[in-house]
Amino acid sequence: MKRSSPIFFVIFLAINIIAGLILSCYPIFNMVLNSVIICVAALFSQLVNKKSLASAFSTSLAFVIPSITLIEFVIGLFAPAQLKDNWGIIAILCLMAFERFLIYAVVKRSEKPI
Repeated sequence: MKRSSPIFFVIFLAINIIAGLILSCYPIFNMVLNSVIICVAALFSQLVNKKSLASAFSTSLAFVIPSITLIEFVIGLFAPAQLKDNWGIIAILCLMAFERFLIYAVVKRSEKPI
């Protein structure tokens, strides 16, 4: 799991889209929202994999990013199927900003000499 493969995200995205098209209880809005979450998680994982980070930083981010993504995905499942007054989108954006800040902080810390 240290170097996550993009194929994992492609499979997860395909399953999400198929489930959204088949299940009537899974609104299209939530399917699109969760598809965006999966794509952003793939970008964040690739960003972490491309940077030359210390092994401990890379390993910890390999577990933290999917954990936060799972939380975002669950919020996306239960978010209201509308754009107006959507607390789910606000929570997801806050978590994505936190993930990006975490990656930025780890990259900056890895660049500093110890």
